Order: sequence, then C-alpha cells, then structure tokens
Amino acid sequence: MPGSAGSSYSYVTSKSNAHIPGDERLGLTVAPGRVRLQPSAGDGYAWSVSKSQEYLLKSNLSNGTVGLYQAILDALGHSIEAVSPPTLRESNAGSDKKMSDEPKEPSSSNPSKLPGTAFEGDSFTATIQRLEGAKQELTAELERAQLHSEKLFDEKEEWEAKYCRIHEELGKTKSLVKQLEEDLSRAHMGIAKAMEMLKGHRLPEKTQPCEAKDI
Repeated sequence: MPGSAGSSYSYVTSKSNAHIPGDERLGLTVAPGRVRLQPSAGDGYAWSVSKSQEYLLKSNLSNGTVGLYQAILDALGHSIEAVSPPTLRESNAGSDKKMSDEPKEPSSSNPSKLPGTAFEGDSFTATIQRLEGAKQELTAELERAQLHSEKLFDEKEEWEAKYCRIHEELGKTKSLVKQLEEDLSRAHMGIAKAMEMLKGHRLPEKTQPCEAKDI
C-alpha cells in the first residue's frame, strides 16, 4: 500500500467501496469518492462494526493517518462491513431485545430455521444476529430445563419422604404382627395344657348293675 496519507486515503476508499455490496444486498453502488466512515441516512448504507473496532469510525477519512487507514483495511470484511440502515437498526435492537417466553422448536428438516446456522454469502452482521438469537434461545431453554430439573428434584424429595414414612409404618406393622403371632402361639399352648389337665382329672365312668339270674 502507498505510504503517503493522501494516496492511502484513495486506496482505502476504493477498498471500502469494494466492501459495499451492490444490487444483491443494498441495491446501490457507491463511488469511492463518496465513501464515508459516518454516512448519513440519505447515503443508503451504514457501517456495521464490532465493539472493539468502533473507534475506527469516529474520524473522517479525509484527515486520517496511515495507521488509521491500515487498521480500517484490515477490519473491512471481518469486523466492519456495509449494511442497509434498517439492517443495522434491527441488529442494534436485537442486541437489547429480550427473548419471548414461548419456546421455539427448530425443525431439523428445514436448516434455514435452525438457530445459528450460517449460510454461504451471509454478512458477518447477519451471522452475528443469528448467533445472538441462537444464544438467547439456548439461554431460555437452559433456564426452562433448570426450572424443570428443580421441579423434578422437589418431587423426588417428596416421594422419598413418603417412602420413608411408609417404610417406617410397615416396620411398625411387621412388629405388631409378630407380637400378635407370639401371643396367639402362647394362647394355643395354654389351651393345649388346659385340655391335658382336663383329661387327667376326668371322673371314671359308672358301671351298669348285673341282672339277677333266675334260680
């Protein structure tokens, strides 16, 4: 790249123009001399830039330094790109927008609806929007899964408490049944002894008198 600031300015404007899409995205072509770091609403395009590179767009190309031009060139197509103003507004709004509570079930048969799916020719702004949306969906799904897990844990604790109570009651019932069986066994033994005693004290049977024989 040329070393002077003037030639660097011409070079960076031509390269910047190469990163302003034509009819396929924005529907316009911008001449290199009309490229602006801070375009107005009437220019038909806006710069989408990552947070770490925002400082590059806070000055004018006409009074920039060679270092600034080089930094802009290095960032073009990676962390700086031209998008339509509505796209930039949607991107900024999407960063602050909270995700709806309604669960979204992506269909695996339609990859265009899968969150975070990248497509050839997508701008990094569109990719970032898609990834942010996917992150929000996954975060919400994680929160729902955590709530469901906590609910299942509470139910598990409740069932374990019920099991302990039933197990304790069953132990008491078994002990009572064993006690009753022992009492019944002793009662049977007592009855058997009483029967033996009754047999031992039975009175002898009376004998019948003999009939007198005729003489």
